[in-house]
Amino acid sequence: MKKKNLLRHLLVCSLSAGLVLSSLSPAAIAAEGDTSADSSTEAETETTDQETASATHVSVHDPSIFKGDDGLYYIIGSHTASAVSSDLITWTQLNTDYATTTSSPFYGNLQETFAEPFEWAGYNDGDCVGSYAIWAPDAVWNPYYEWEDGDVGAWMLYCCTSSTWRRSCICYLVSKDVDGTYTYGDTIIYSGFTTTGETDGNSTRDTSWDNDYLNLTELIALGSENGGIDEISENWFNDDGSWNHLYAPNAIDPTVFFDASGEKFYMTYGSWSGGIFLLELDPTTGEAIYPGTDSVDEVSENYVDRYFGIHLAGGNHESGEGPYIQYDEETGYYYLYETYGSLTAEGGYNMRLFRSENVTGPYVDAEGNNAADNGESNDDYGIKLIGNYSFYNQIGKRAAGHNSMLIDGDGSRYLVYHQRFDVTPQLEAHEVRVHQQFLNEDLWPVTAVYEYIGETPENYEDSEVIGSYEFVNHGTTTDGSMIDTELLTLYEDGTVDGAFTGTWTKTDSGNGYDYVTFESDDGTVYKGYFFRQHKENTEEDAVMTFTAIGSDNSCIWGSMADMEDPELVAGIASVMLSGLLPTSTSESIDLPTEVLGASVTWTSAKPEIASDSGEVTPQEKLVKVTLTAEITYEDVSVTEDYTVVVSSASSLIVGYDFEEASVNGSTVAPVSGSALEESAELVGEAAIITDETRGSVLQVTNEEGATGVSYLNLPSDTLGEITTTGFSVSMWVNISDDTFEHSALFEADADGTYPLTRIGANLIARINANGAYSDVTESLLSTSGERGTWQHVVYTADTYGIRVYLNGELVGEEEKDLSDSFKKAPTGLCNTINVYVGCGYIWGDEDCRNVLFDDVRIYNGVLTATEVQTLYAGE
Repeated sequence: MKKKNLLRHLLVCSLSAGLVLSSLSPAAIAAEGDTSADSSTEAETETTDQETASATHVSVHDPSIFKGDDGLYYIIGSHTASAVSSDLITWTQLNTDYATTTSSPFYGNLQETFAEPFEWAGYNDGDCVGSYAIWAPDAVWNPYYEWEDGDVGAWMLYCCTSSTWRRSCICYLVSKDVDGTYTYGDTIIYSGFTTTGETDGNSTRDTSWDNDYLNLTELIALGSENGGIDEISENWFNDDGSWNHLYAPNAIDPTVFFDASGEKFYMTYGSWSGGIFLLELDPTTGEAIYPGTDSVDEVSENYVDRYFGIHLAGGNHESGEGPYIQYDEETGYYYLYETYGSLTAEGGYNMRLFRSENVTGPYVDAEGNNAADNGESNDDYGIKLIGNYSFYNQIGKRAAGHNSMLIDGDGSRYLVYHQRFDVTPQLEAHEVRVHQQFLNEDLWPVTAVYEYIGETPENYEDSEVIGSYEFVNHGTTTDGSMIDTELLTLYEDGTVDGAFTGTWTKTDSGNGYDYVTFESDDGTVYKGYFFRQHKENTEEDAVMTFTAIGSDNSCIWGSMADMEDPELVAGIASVMLSGLLPTSTSESIDLPTEVLGASVTWTSAKPEIASDSGEVTPQEKLVKVTLTAEITYEDVSVTEDYTVVVSSASSLIVGYDFEEASVNGSTVAPVSGSALEESAELVGEAAIITDETRGSVLQVTNEEGATGVSYLNLPSDTLGEITTTGFSVSMWVNISDDTFEHSALFEADADGTYPLTRIGANLIARINANGAYSDVTESLLSTSGERGTWQHVVYTADTYGIRVYLNGELVGEEEKDLSDSFKKAPTGLCNTINVYVGCGYIWGDEDCRNVLFDDVRIYNGVLTATEVQTLYAGE
């Protein structure tokens, strides 16, 4: 199986998580997610020899790791969960989520310890009514802290309490003993305050900035020359006095560290909203050293807020949280980690990496992009470390994030994060994972494929690394779908084939392990290392792996597959097939008869709808058909069931080509063949003009900030007859450079406030109807297409998810159960009454500033890939 021609036809070897034969059941995950101290203690008696060891797992969300002066490794996280280990492999759970609130490890009695911050947020208020919200602690030994009794040095623990997505605060605690009960010190940063006192969320709390339990009036009394601030900032508030979350941060997720000198003390913190900030602290007291006045940092050129500190990343409510900065003495870099997306299993949670030679920045990624600019289209910024992935016969991994990082006394590097899993039903259970990191040639810390159980990489012979690997490219997008696992083969002549084509080279790092460099034919260069490791939760012999960071900010992983094992080959072929079949279709399917050298025969459960040979008869309603494949390789046969949804052929609801004959004053008649006979209405300055490329087209122009001023108004019942077979929107667009990225190309709502469906200028496609939600964010026009030129855009949605096509090619999709959105409910898609082209109201988004539209067509049913390509070709 090492011949190149056996691999070239493999576009994707979709080892999809839904078909992985997991060695860990959902029940086992749930049990391990609530590991008791007794069971973990018993596990510590097991051997930690690298040939037989396996990690014991604990559940700590947002884990922060530090090494105590007792030689033990501690992890503390949100909800007061904590754990301890002597070797980073076997862990003992000290406390589960709020297992005790009166004598919690590190915190003692929560209501007593956090009495002051709880006045503002975090206890029985807002989103935590009836409970607590104590999140994301971080601890460090501070040798400069001065106690009242004259002692010097303290363990300092910083954490946050929170009531809403914007009203939070950060406080610190101190202790002389690493595992002692920490004493409350002070609350140093607040967020979410207003000039009006308005309530937020389901809270009744007065949010006025001058409440006496906040520190702002005290800081103003001090003045900027005496460690305070001169006055509140206009930047913190909107014109109506409400909190300006686009500029100011949510005061959560603190991380504390010392700079390269070991003398200056800093805290980085923040999240969605205004982004990530850096604030200097007084090491003798732990208190904040507020800038006092707004300015620009001389080194990084990042802006400085008088209260919140230096802005490092994010803003404009773009996703990003859990910042962690680690100075690495060996490289001379400060490494900034940040997590994008939503923390749920299907929320696209993923860690990003930047670095800087200066503590204040600028922090840049592998492409040289500045983190300070990632307040828009943040997928374009930061090295994406881990996505949603799976390897054959291993449980799929989802939503790895909110990490910390440890450089041990011997220089070893470890990435620590919480991990969710791909299981059905989705339990949202999570466990801590510890992976080693080693530096690549460019001095980026590159993360090992499998978790740490004591192995160390070595120098290997070429014969040990040549072969076929299960391959994962973690990509650069933030979305909730599982990544297709592909096959990549490294050949003796230095070439690579399969998932991509190019070359590979192995060189001695000089540090006891081998570098690997891949150069793809598309120009991307990946740099990392080879590492023989054990697969997670298996007793199999160790396998060769590789891991590397790409010049395009992606990370790639490989785990060697034994292609001489018939059972393994048949198993891989069985899960490969899922990537070669459509999820839904109204046209015939090309059923593969050979995959990876294995023969495939098919049997249909409903041959009258989808035959054994793949012939499809379109249906009026969606019908699920099970196709059973028998995969045979040598003397091994396996069977696997695949589900395909057969739908009706699509039909035109209404279309507008804007040709002269169809225009009558401010109305535009539909094209021939439209089921609806109603005309569309030109509103405001929307007009029909002549374009040199496409002839008569619609032009929508608006001033900056315009909302509902100029657009094309489609018939109110455009989507009124859609059913579970779904709908499709097709249009040609030419988008100006100055059109806001979220401005709607197409949008429909039921009550004039929130859209039930839309697609933006950046190709983010959305369904948010009757409780069903999907947001396809991976197909941003800024990276998938060009502004100022004609592009063909298609957006399809049915009960099984959303797809986005650009110029005939699929550029984004999410498979998700959206059946509720197609029900005949008040907030169902069929009840939309405001249907617009060039206008939308989500988040107060402005209308399209200058966009040309042509051949706008709405279809009943989902257009197939062939039909999309036909439309793109102009047929």
